[in-house]
Amino acid sequence: MKLSTQAVKVLEELKAESPKSVQKFENDGYDQAMVNRAGLELKEQNLVRIEEEEEISYSLTEEGKNVTEQGSPEHQLIKRLEDGPKEMGSLQDLELNVALGKARQKNWINIDQGEVSLTEEGEKNTGTDSVKLRLENEEFTEEDEERGLVETDSKTLRTLVITDKGEELDINEVVEKFNVEADVKTPRTGKKHFYRDIVDFARKKWVEMGFTEMNGGFVVPSLLNFDALYTPQDHPAREMHDTFFMKTPEKTDLSEYGDKVDHIRKVHEDGWTTGSKGWNTDWNEEEASKNVLRTHTTAVSAKTLTELSEEDLPKKFFTVSRNFRNETVDRHHLAEFQQTDGIVVGKDLSFKNLKAYISEFFEKMGYEEFRLIPSYYPYTEMSVEVQVYDEEHGWIGMGGAGMFRPEVVKPLLGFEATVLAWGLGIPRIAMGAAGIDDIRELYRNDVKLLEETPVWRPESDQ
Repeated sequence: MKLSTQAVKVLEELKAESPKSVQKFENDGYDQAMVNRAGLELKEQNLVRIEEEEEISYSLTEEGKNVTEQGSPEHQLIKRLEDGPKEMGSLQDLELNVALGKARQKNWINIDQGEVSLTEEGEKNTGTDSVKLRLENEEFTEEDEERGLVETDSKTLRTLVITDKGEELDINEVVEKFNVEADVKTPRTGKKHFYRDIVDFARKKWVEMGFTEMNGGFVVPSLLNFDALYTPQDHPAREMHDTFFMKTPEKTDLSEYGDKVDHIRKVHEDGWTTGSKGWNTDWNEEEASKNVLRTHTTAVSAKTLTELSEEDLPKKFFTVSRNFRNETVDRHHLAEFQQTDGIVVGKDLSFKNLKAYISEFFEKMGYEEFRLIPSYYPYTEMSVEVQVYDEEHGWIGMGGAGMFRPEVVKPLLGFEATVLAWGLGIPRIAMGAAGIDDIRELYRNDVKLLEETPVWRPESDQ
């Protein structure tokens, strides 16, 4: 039998001590990469078998630590409501988006005309904060990870176990020799990265559905990223822990948006002519002029609306592009992510139209089961979460959709119209296609993963 010198050394060690982990080899002075290569060589000769075990460790993120100190946003909200309903404007010191969304999912609150009140279920849960208690006891769930309260670190532990054939082999009979003339497998080359393939495929599907691609810069003023989308200027999401603010250029001259800036100001302060009460707070143009790395492609949708006239309607737009958030990096979150945004602008549109567009898109992307469930987003009403069904993971959230509120539409367009809107995640589609559960793998260019992942061709497109 012919074996490499490294394989012989590893086999000698295993004859003296088996099983033996790769980590133990490394502690004994062996190079880890060498041991792994030798292990594969010995496995091919049925001299050893390789046992693998994934070890996952969990730790609290900064947001998770805040929950253990102050309580979960949704529990803070219902505690605030114990003494009676509150106007939404008086709750802005809370992490309101998360608090409202989670509290509504749990049927803890009702929202009516901008006033938030407890349901019977909410009154029952004002005592113990189950999320805080769970984090304190380190009884972590997948929901905690998805919310960014917990981050994971996984590594594969390999152990080499000598087989009966390996035990019986006489080391002295092994010939240490290499065949330098042996044929080698030629690697596959020139294949498009599967993530790029999926992004291009999604773009092609929108075009086939009659949509026009809209574009915008990565750096946008807060006016487009927040204010135009009816996000109050004291909202926590605008702070540094969620948003990357620019040093150069620090601000944008908002005069290019003309009287739309004044319309947005009036909507925030008193609702303008939209029928809303607004936020009843002073609006600061300096704050709106601050540049940020856009946190969602909805900023592109907002910019596009500023460029339309009533004579242009109806119109359909989409974009598939990058966004940036100051996220804690884990297997579900990165500081940069792809999103596909879309808007349909017209005078005679309904929620049925929204459902039809989203359904057709996901059918083209190869999903057989999907659904829209009620949710909350600050700049749409009605609002829904878009979910698709995966046999391994069940229902998976793909993003949000809804009909832009009048507080968004009228200031940007200058006239009344209906705008259907959505923001859908592309990374989860790509992760499902490649069979990976760590979003970081989309950017690591693992050659083995690239070779094994098929070209993106969902059944609906064949």
